[in-house]
Parts: sequence; C-alpha cells; structure tokens
Amino acid sequence: MMNHPKFWFEQISQIPRGSLNEKEIAGFLVEFANKHQLSVVSDDLFNVLIRKPGQHGGENSQSVLLQGHTDMVCEKAPDSNHDFTKDPIELIEEEGWLRANHTTLGADDGFAVAYMLALLENSEIKHPPLECLFTAAEEIGLLGAVAFDATLLKSKRCIGLDSGGENRTVITSSGGVRGKAKLKIEKNTVYPNALQVFVEGAIGGHSGIDIAKQRANAAILLATVAFEYYKETGDSFGIIDIQVGKSENAIPFAGEMILGSQIEFNQNLLEAIIKRNVFQFEKSDPNVRITYKALEGKMGFDALSSMNFIRFAYLFFQGVQWMSLDIQGLPLLSANLGYLKVIDETLVVGFSFRSPISDMLDQNIDRVQVLADLLSLDTEFTSRYPGYPYEKNSPLRNMYQQWFLKHTGHELKLEASHGGLELGIWKGAIPDLDIITMGPIHELIHTFNEKMSIASFDIVYQRLCAFLGELSDVT
Repeated sequence: MMNHPKFWFEQISQIPRGSLNEKEIAGFLVEFANKHQLSVVSDDLFNVLIRKPGQHGGENSQSVLLQGHTDMVCEKAPDSNHDFTKDPIELIEEEGWLRANHTTLGADDGFAVAYMLALLENSEIKHPPLECLFTAAEEIGLLGAVAFDATLLKSKRCIGLDSGGENRTVITSSGGVRGKAKLKIEKNTVYPNALQVFVEGAIGGHSGIDIAKQRANAAILLATVAFEYYKETGDSFGIIDIQVGKSENAIPFAGEMILGSQIEFNQNLLEAIIKRNVFQFEKSDPNVRITYKALEGKMGFDALSSMNFIRFAYLFFQGVQWMSLDIQGLPLLSANLGYLKVIDETLVVGFSFRSPISDMLDQNIDRVQVLADLLSLDTEFTSRYPGYPYEKNSPLRNMYQQWFLKHTGHELKLEASHGGLELGIWKGAIPDLDIITMGPIHELIHTFNEKMSIASFDIVYQRLCAFLGELSDVT
C-alpha cells in the first residue's frame, strides 16, 4: 500500500524534532530507507541522504535532488504546557486547514519530509533517479547544510521543498547571520520595589517573510517601555529578570521583564507610555497589549549594567533597513531582535540580519559591534550563510514555467524571497546546479498559529509527482 504524504506528516509529527534534537527523526529516516532497501547515508549532525533509482521509464534520466529540513521552530502559546523535547505535535483539522494545538505545526519544513517519504515509498509513479536530502538544524542557521558533504550529491537539477505559495517558485533568497550580545554580571543590588511587565497578543512571525509587515516585536516593546520610563523620570532601576523570545530568526510575540527600583514606580506615567506604544500597532498588530503588576522587592542587576542592556535593545535597528529598487516589495537588508534573556547570571540579546548582499551584512555587523562596544557588551556572530543568487538562464525553471501553464492554465509566479534557504549552499557547492522550488500554502510560520492548507498540500504533491514524470524524459 502506498501511503499519502498526510500519513507521513502525521507520523513525523509524533517525533520531537526541534533544532538540535533531530537524532530520533534521523533514525526514523534511516530505518525507513533500510526497510525499503534504499541507499542511505547519514552524518554526525543527523543529515540524511536517501537515494532511489528511477522507475517506469525514468531509469536512465538525469537525477533530481529533492531537499528539505527535518527540524522545526518550537513556539507555543503562553498557556501551553507542551514539551517540545518529548511531546508529539497534536494535529487539528479545521475548516480546510491543518494546525497544531497551541504550538507551531512544523509544516516548515515537515511538508517536505512527508513529500519525500511518500515519493520514496511509491512504486507506481514515473520518476527519474532521486536524491532526497533531509538536513538538520536549518532553523538555527542552516547548520546541517553548511556541514553536509556536498560531494555526495550527483544531481544537477534540484527541487527545493522549503518554500510555499502553491503557484510560485523562488528565484532568489537572502543570506544571513546570527549574533548575540552579552553582559555577564552578578545580581548584587536589592530593590525594595519591583514591577513585572508583560507583552502579550502580538502576532510574531518569521524574521524574513514577515519582517516588512510592521508587526510588534515584544522584546523591542519591553525595552522601549523601560527606556522611556527612565528618560522621563531619571529614576534608576535594575533588571531582576527578563524572558522574551526564543530564536534569533523569529519575531517574538510575548514576554515579560521584572524591574526593580529604590522608589515606587509611577503607574500613571507607565500607563501613558504603554498607551502610546501600543497605539503604534493599531493597524499592523491590533491585539498586542502591555500589562504590569507590582511585586515585592527582589535582588537584581545593578542599575548601570541594566540600563546599558536596555539601551542596546532600544537602539537596535529592528525591521527593514533597505528595500530593493529593482524588485517591488523585496527587502535587501533587515534586522530582527529575537530574544532578551537572563541565562546563568548573564543578560543576553539574540538577533539576526538578512541580506543577499554580503557587504550589507558586514555593515550591520560593524554597526552592532560599535553599539555593543559603547555599552560594554560582548558580542559573537555565528551561522553565516550565503544567499541564493538569481540565475537569468535556468532551463529547469523555463521547463517548469511551461509545464505549469500547460497543466494549470496560469502563469507561474516568480518570487524573490527575503527568507533564508539552503539553496544558496547547494548552489555554492555545485555551481551548475539548476534549481526550482515548490511548496503548499502555509501561513503564520514560526508562530503557534502556524497552519497549512490541506487542499494545497495535496495539490502541490500531485504537481511534484507529475513534474518528476516530465523530468524523467530528460536524459
């Protein structure tokens, strides 16, 4: 019996697979390959490459690389008790959509894993030789793809399965880099007054795809409230705790901080600061709210260090910094502040930059380094990856455009993406690799409201199978 991709999506949703927790899903894939007598290679980072010969007339065709990643962003609603290290994703079908129970769904990039498993199992459809590459740790900087031995890949044609939209293919994507700024100090100050401030209800989102939508960033909002209170009162205060956001590449939607002061907080002033900051998002993020409550005094970080940390977050250049003049609506440079945390007596800021232009990334690194130096924060930059450059002449894309028009009656949309894709890594390793992308309609990525169209999930798989059949005639 041939199983539908939905069956495989349900199967992998039973396996916890947050970034750096891919051992079990990699084992599942290796076991699947062995059961189906397919060639399989895995590495220490839990990347898995499975090869399948062509069939039903595609045996002697040029091979095709299919690629997606196994890991997922782990976000959950504030009231969720889900444990991403051990709990399965609870799937819910609702009005034609597939979503999870107050957690990320994992369709980014679980749909790719499900598609490839279904294709590898299917003995009935015509297709060329397949190389199915399942990479790990994509969501934290494309670490699996960077470490993978690309000399193992023999294909010169690639279908990337880490983008969506159903009727579009990505023609270029952004490069990026992640960073942290840290301030290691001890909690050495007693504050008789404490205030807990909450940000809730923001949409959040993907730091590439959603960065131009002017959504509220919970980390920036908390820093802004704290800085503006200090600016208007001159009252020094210290951070007792701050926990907002989880990943450098997600726009944080909720969080909290606890501030300590030697004098009582002016709640009337706080109300005014909160009101004007929430008002800014009346159109773009209408459900965001900021609340607070007084607490008993606590031990916290000293006021000077706390304010330097707050200043760094307040001055961070969140959002789109440069738009393309050639491609309408495409950001060329952006920055995202992903989290503010206290980790082992250290105040930590996590952030990311995106641009297809390497020099622009370098300039942002320099800018944030200057800011960190002025405020006595230590920095580190990691997980840099290249963009996927536009190829004017692409026989595979031309073939897909013609096929798409013939079989759907519509023009294929060509999309320039500000998201980061592993395609740039494969293109760098295999310069003559010809690339297209496919994916279903998939919304609110990197949030606990993530959802995928069930009908689109089916349609795109059917198109993938049919187009692979077409590619079987190319020798």
